Amino acid sequence: MFQNWGLTKKFVIVFLVLITLPTLLFGGFIYYQTTNTFKQQAETNTIGRLEKNEDNLNSIIQSTQNMSSFMIFDQNFRAFFTSEKNDTNQPAYKQAVEGIKGYLTFQLMSNTYIDSIVLKGKNGTDLEFGFHLSGNEEALDRKARDKKGKPVWSGSYFAKGEGKQLKSIISLTREINDINHINRPIGLVRIRLDQSKLYNTIEKESLKQEGSFFVMTKAGDVVLHSDSSSVGKPFPEKRVINWVKTSSNKTLRYKSNGIAFLAVKKAIQGTDWVSVAMVNEDEVVNNLDNVRGLFILMIVLLILLGVIAFIGYYFSFIKRIVELTLQTRQLEKGDFTANVSVSSQDEIGKLGMRFNKMVETIQTFINRELKLKIKQKESELKALQSQIDPHFLYNTLDMIRWTARLEKAMETGQQIERLSTIFRMNLNMGKMWVRIEEEMLYIQNYLELQKSRLGNRLDYRLYYDDLIKNVNIIKQVLQPLVENSILHGFKNLPRQGIITIRCYQHDDEIWMDVIDNGWGFSKEEQDLERLNGEAKSDLNHDDSASGDKESTETGHGYALKNLKERLELAFGEGAGMEQLDTVEGAWIRLRFKLQKNGNIPNEQGE
Repeated sequence: MFQNWGLTKKFVIVFLVLITLPTLLFGGFIYYQTTNTFKQQAETNTIGRLEKNEDNLNSIIQSTQNMSSFMIFDQNFRAFFTSEKNDTNQPAYKQAVEGIKGYLTFQLMSNTYIDSIVLKGKNGTDLEFGFHLSGNEEALDRKARDKKGKPVWSGSYFAKGEGKQLKSIISLTREINDINHINRPIGLVRIRLDQSKLYNTIEKESLKQEGSFFVMTKAGDVVLHSDSSSVGKPFPEKRVINWVKTSSNKTLRYKSNGIAFLAVKKAIQGTDWVSVAMVNEDEVVNNLDNVRGLFILMIVLLILLGVIAFIGYYFSFIKRIVELTLQTRQLEKGDFTANVSVSSQDEIGKLGMRFNKMVETIQTFINRELKLKIKQKESELKALQSQIDPHFLYNTLDMIRWTARLEKAMETGQQIERLSTIFRMNLNMGKMWVRIEEEMLYIQNYLELQKSRLGNRLDYRLYYDDLIKNVNIIKQVLQPLVENSILHGFKNLPRQGIITIRCYQHDDEIWMDVIDNGWGFSKEEQDLERLNGEAKSDLNHDDSASGDKESTETGHGYALKNLKERLELAFGEGAGMEQLDTVEGAWIRLRFKLQKNGNIPNEQGE
């Protein structure tokens, strides 16, 4: 059924089914997939942010703990922790303090998040580097002694600085044991970290990401947060606190005040801290509003462009094809006034021009073929009036040829064979077209018979391009010209007459040259004038039967005129003959368009 639809209906269905509907479905599918992908990407980004910040935090924790471990093994720190109060003026003590000062100063300058470092010896000596801070830290000291040398990390708490300004800090407190007696304490170290600077150090590469990152204790108190006012307080959402305390799930999705959140957690080794990254899923999805608007706009634009393309395509192609179809139908009914209006030079325009040209060609071809058939029938009618039965003549000539051979008259037999060949090719089973190779064989036999009659007074040379030997031409186009050279060009010639025939291709034309060394054009010029449309009325009649010179020339002029008309009818406008200049004799050239075998009418022989 679809095959029988018109082009317009087909194109509308194709536009709706293959363009509009897929665009809508594909746009909806892409939007759905994009929403899910954004959510998955948000979760992936949140986990990635959590892991990256945790690595940063672990690195700082490990670096700080390594600093405290260094104090156990360093000679200067051991000397300080084991010195008495009375030894502070001793060179050894001062040297140890100078070494400690250089090391800790380097650490304070390298790690800007370190606020201060406090050292306490077992005998009451103490040192403090960095900002001077004071606060209730006795509970941390007791916890450190209970841990017997293991690091103790505090939560976030406030300490007073200079000017009694409160600072939110986190500290590492650790009891330093004697390296030689590992269970005997020799001092205590406290390294205080600025909470705000520590948070910025951890989040330095993630500040522009969506969502938030914070650290809280397993009890639910906030340790690190971008909002300093939240530090040291319980996290405001109890579901998050319960999830941190009790749940083994690493992710949590919950809604607060109608807003959907996604939270991811991970415990920090060596502490009772848990790092949490959180993102607002509704905000992520809301970011798709622009994408949603772009999709809708894209779909509307695609449909609008499709409609414009449909209208343009209809008027530029379909309507013109429909018009061409209507004109073809008109031609099919035999109306040769069919004509397609051509408005452009594209393929359809070229098709229209070729259609118009085809109509003209068909009309010309029909007229030409009709005239050729009429002329051929006239020739056949004249031939029928005087011809002997062909089979009888073939058999008779063949019998005479064999009789001549039996009598050893070989030359006579050969001449009879040539005459038989000429006669057979002249009739050619009623066909009008022959190959160039056949035409050249015909004229060779004709010249051989003439040479037998004239003897040394005649010689000839034949040349033709082997590439065009199978090209079709109408028969007997060379014989009238050769006969003209023999009868008129060589009459009473004081030298041997030579005829040269050349046949070759020049561009898209076939050129056949007939050249002789005879008297040239004197009386023959009248024949050429007749061929160019300037003939006198007496050339319209065949007076060759009278037998005199004038009637013979008149009959020959009719033959040349007939040859010109046959060439024009067979090969169309541009075909014909022309006279070329030569030093002696005459040079006539026949030229016509190269005919492909497929362009030759399918003739039925008789």
